[in-house]
Amino acid sequence: MPIKAIHYRKILLIASPGAVTLELEKKLTQIIRVNHKRFTLRQLEPAVEVLLGGGVVGAATESFYSLMVLADRSQALERLKSLKGDRDEDQAFLLLVDSRQRVMAYAQELPIEAELLMDKFWPGLLTILLKAQSGLHPLILGSNKSTVGLRLDRFPLTGALVRMADRAVTGTSANPHGKEPPKDAQGLLDYYTDLVDLVVDSGPAKGKKPSTVIDISKVPFSILREGAVSTKEVLKVLPNFPQ
Repeated sequence: MPIKAIHYRKILLIASPGAVTLELEKKLTQIIRVNHKRFTLRQLEPAVEVLLGGGVVGAATESFYSLMVLADRSQALERLKSLKGDRDEDQAFLLLVDSRQRVMAYAQELPIEAELLMDKFWPGLLTILLKAQSGLHPLILGSNKSTVGLRLDRFPLTGALVRMADRAVTGTSANPHGKEPPKDAQGLLDYYTDLVDLVVDSGPAKGKKPSTVIDISKVPFSILREGAVSTKEVLKVLPNFPQ
């Protein structure tokens, strides 16, 4: 059974005659509420501060609520692994970007097939695995630690957080391994009250299916998970895609 990491805000030293007592004050999850159709960047500043400080933010994407940490924060990624629980060691955390330009901060190359898929399905629910740049954290690397999964999300809050932090964020669903992904902030809090630093409550998420995951890093290409984008739809873009 995985051990849950509990984070604390303060360590209090209480002195009494002949003894010193340690008391830990538990860190509480901060909640900010925004309208995803009408929000200001200033409203998101607390979330960005948490991300830049190596914290964990829960927020909606176009599919479900996700647990977000910055792709270059090693301790935050390790903490995310603990929060997700008993995952396959080879299961990498996928990244959310705000543009194709940011893709090249994490991928070595952008094959024509990837560009065609992006033209059709981005922004949207298609995660594309590409050959990874060197130096990325092992927890965001798949396929023998040589690929990175990237997706451009349609939900406006996601793009705003990435742009403000100037880095990709993880897009893993906000549920322990084996549990249902939450569709609202309360569902996330039911799993992770006081275990994440901040939750952006923007109302219910709209998604019914997770993203489809396709590996374009090697030939033959392969669909690792079929979700919102069907194999049939992929074949319309890449007719020679192996079935």
